[in-house]
Amino acid sequence: MATLIPSYEKVLTMKVKPEEGELYLLKFLDNELDSSFEVYFNPFMNGDRPDIIIMRKGFGVMVIEVKDYNLDLYELDDRKNFVIKSNKAKTHKSPIRQVLKYKDNLYELHIDKLLEKKIKDIQNFNIVSSVVYFHNANPSRINDFLIKPFQENYSYLKFLRYNIDFIGRERDGSLKTISITEKFEGKKKVFVSQYSDLNSILSRRYLKANKPSFLFTDEIYESFRRFLKPPIHLLEDGIQIPYSKKQMEIIYDSTRKQQRIKGVVGSGKTTVLAGRAVQAHKRTKGKVLILTFNITLKNYIRDKISQVREEFPWGNFVITNYHNFINSELNNLGIPVVVPSDFDKLTDDEKAEYFEKEYYSNKNLFEQNRASIKPYDVILIDEIQDYKRAWMEILKECFLTPEGEYVLFGDVKQNIYNNTTDGKDVSTNVRGVTELKNCFRSDFKIKDLAINYQKDIFKDKYEIDNFNSKQNNLELDFGRNQQGSINYIHLTNTDNVTSLFTIIHENAINKDIPPNDITILGHSISLLKKFDAFYRYASNEKTNTMFETFEMVYRMGLNYIKKNDHPVWLKDGIALIKRENDFKTENAFNQLSILFTIYDLYKEYGEKFKNKLDYYTSKFKTTTAEYLIFRRKYESEINNFIEDFGPKRQTSNLKMIRNNKKIHFYMNSGTVKISTIHSFKGWESETLFLILEKKYSQMQMTFDEILYTGITRSRANLVIINFGNEEYHSKLKMLVEKVK
Repeated sequence: MATLIPSYEKVLTMKVKPEEGELYLLKFLDNELDSSFEVYFNPFMNGDRPDIIIMRKGFGVMVIEVKDYNLDLYELDDRKNFVIKSNKAKTHKSPIRQVLKYKDNLYELHIDKLLEKKIKDIQNFNIVSSVVYFHNANPSRINDFLIKPFQENYSYLKFLRYNIDFIGRERDGSLKTISITEKFEGKKKVFVSQYSDLNSILSRRYLKANKPSFLFTDEIYESFRRFLKPPIHLLEDGIQIPYSKKQMEIIYDSTRKQQRIKGVVGSGKTTVLAGRAVQAHKRTKGKVLILTFNITLKNYIRDKISQVREEFPWGNFVITNYHNFINSELNNLGIPVVVPSDFDKLTDDEKAEYFEKEYYSNKNLFEQNRASIKPYDVILIDEIQDYKRAWMEILKECFLTPEGEYVLFGDVKQNIYNNTTDGKDVSTNVRGVTELKNCFRSDFKIKDLAINYQKDIFKDKYEIDNFNSKQNNLELDFGRNQQGSINYIHLTNTDNVTSLFTIIHENAINKDIPPNDITILGHSISLLKKFDAFYRYASNEKTNTMFETFEMVYRMGLNYIKKNDHPVWLKDGIALIKRENDFKTENAFNQLSILFTIYDLYKEYGEKFKNKLDYYTSKFKTTTAEYLIFRRKYESEINNFIEDFGPKRQTSNLKMIRNNKKIHFYMNSGTVKISTIHSFKGWESETLFLILEKKYSQMQMTFDEILYTGITRSRANLVIINFGNEEYHSKLKMLVEKVK
């Protein structure tokens, strides 16, 4: 028998009763599989709700979507979504797309390092396979509905062959599978449907094999297992947190189920949110949804919750940001995402506006699907100043139980997205406000700088915070007792990043600051990405970024080149590093990506990176002289490759990578952190280098808020490096001199 999680008996007692098809398949899998197969029913996936996941250590993972549809009642639209024939009013997202979305999210959102492995070797995408089970259709009917009508659609059938298998139920109750295979009819390659049993697709997708998979390592297995079966947080896992009286009032208040918490910088808003989340779960025994705007705060909030000295099951907490939450719910509810025919011609802003109107702010859409929504007993929102009013209404009216708790946390002075304010405060759907006025996070210099900034910059826009002094010794000091340091450096030469590196690295060395305590913030990814490459190869230190590296961009670009159609320059490049006899190109592509990055540094900064180029060319079995000859010979071809497959071509991939790196960001990585201010909002760092760039047109309205947010990310030591912003030079110089 399989290892069912939870047990079949517990599944039968669930609050939301399983569908007939889900129970039938679960029982079938329990009887057919041995105990080495872990079968997860409705597993915890941080907002995603697949029906069943099968996992076998050493072999792989299979996601199964179960549908009780009577296929005779449906027809397919041009995107192969399921449309009810009788009125054509109700359209369901294709279950094929639905199950593949769950798979994509495992790579892009949920399992750390899995996306990076996929980028480096596409075979890693085969670790997870996808299946759709139609409980009320046999394989022949599935074939007639989803496969046979598209015999001339080569790309669709090829897609099914490599990505999807189906399970159907015969009249005698037996389950049979259907997969797509290829065969030749003369010289023509055709796709045919192959009928078999469960063992065939388990073998086909490598969950049954003679030897373990070299892809599904023990490390990846453990990552999946921790995610699919979150542990119980024990009392002793937490710490004793001496909350203030006001903080305790908010955390333990069971009478005011709807509140808005307004806090000054460093008042412990996130600590209070974490405490409230745990106590709300203990009160309701239900699911707690914690939402942010900035997805990087997910792990920060989780760390804060883990400090709470209580026992609770992690499986009852969903921590994500609004957009990922809505995307997951659209998929869970089977709502198809439809785009207009001219979508590709729209600008990025027009595309964002379209999705905002049709999905993220469309309350009517979720009201129509209210019967299928599984609501939460508690919804807590951090960074409420970044939320649109429509989002708040959707969450409160469509995703909260009638007597649920709804608490909002925020600071209007960090309104970096220029959302509508009510007077000088955030506009929300909760009446009244509870204030946290005590600043605990930083030492006094940072606090004084924040106060002076508010008085000078925000005096006509927002109410100035009233910072109270600590009222008693029980209040937790989130910052440091020492005075800390604040420095301001004005750079007029911004032609390269050498001066930035010198300032930051020499400061770290001279003051003996550990890399783990250093964070570097800026506004533009282009500057930060260049600085990151410079820093890594000049210092021989690793970094932790919330964006792609140059090596990753080159690596993805090389992936676009078909294996059987390598251009001459690429063949010569692979031969140069003695990789022409490799069975796979992965190692060659990885090494070329590193050499491309170092060559860019060498080309711009000269002798500073000559030794580094010497080292890596030798490591990759060539010489600098040979590599430079190669680059000169194919300069035009390589430049064309960079233009054709560079960042402009990879917009969607870069967005996916950035999102993934933000989700799996941790402060205690042991390395220097490099991030945009937007992505670091909500976090804090012991030593912060804030790079102030020129004011761009698209940030005119919120530049003051962005700068304030950046300054208040420091706990103790702040170095502001003005990298060419003459407009703010005198303002910042004066503000810093007041508190130095």
